Amino acid sequence: MQLAKNATPAFSYADEAQFYRELTSRNFHFVSEETQRRLAGLDVLIAGCGSTGGACIESLARVGVKTFRLADNGDYEVTNLNRQHFRLDSVGKNKAVFHSEEVKAINPFAKTMVFPTGITPENLDAAVSGVAFVMDGVDVTSSSGMAMKIRLHEECSRRRLPVFSALDLGFRQWGYSFDYRKPGLAPLEGRAAAARAKSHPISSLFTLYPLDSVPDHALTLVDDLLEKRKDFASQLGATSDLLSSIIVAATIRFVETGELVPGWSIDLWDMKNGKKGFVERVKTKLHFAALRRKIQAGIDADAYRLD
Repeated sequence: MQLAKNATPAFSYADEAQFYRELTSRNFHFVSEETQRRLAGLDVLIAGCGSTGGACIESLARVGVKTFRLADNGDYEVTNLNRQHFRLDSVGKNKAVFHSEEVKAINPFAKTMVFPTGITPENLDAAVSGVAFVMDGVDVTSSSGMAMKIRLHEECSRRRLPVFSALDLGFRQWGYSFDYRKPGLAPLEGRAAAARAKSHPISSLFTLYPLDSVPDHALTLVDDLLEKRKDFASQLGATSDLLSSIIVAATIRFVETGELVPGWSIDLWDMKNGKKGFVERVKTKLHFAALRRKIQAGIDADAYRLD
């Protein structure tokens, strides 16, 4: 750590190689020179730049990733401020455009390709061609978003591109990886058709991913969404921010070994709440077990409708 004040940089910001060495110099000891070189050569697609995808972009830029494709059709709203990486003066700005500017504010030599319409059938080829991996943060609260998520995975499967996918569920950050480089791995491990057939996007989501990914404390949110008692999904910045750290470790593992982290599940609920008494824990478990069975039965029977 350097404590000198008002120090003048001993390099020119016009010198890309020298700037990159300075940018990443504090990675030394934890990131090897060869790993840093590989990080610099990555080209990654962040499909969805909200609470999931947006949590990944800045941390990847700071660890040394230089090339990003950023896709999101949404503009920032005040309700996003509790969890997404922007400021009040950027309300109304497209999320992908904002993150492109932020990446270049960190590294002026970074390259970004921006898709302000989000991932669409028309731009899908340009979005995925040549990338090392995809971070799937496509919105799952609308039927159109769910349809595009499935289409993205189908294209990645066809091209054998690895995909990270993540959800922030209450105080739990949950993720799963799809290594489509493996021969014969079907899109979304064979669950795409069943998910498409569901009448509610949340039913589709928990056809693609196990309902067990949802912690007990977030089950009431899922139930409220399916029963249309709520028309928005509550999310916490503390949970999505966990992904900022996870994606860096997962990316370093990927460039060093070629392996994908199979998945993750980190839950802060007990840290917030502490341990309850035995009787209370049993009652709570029984209550949520019944609610989980009720939700799963409704999903299986396609009983939920969005309209």
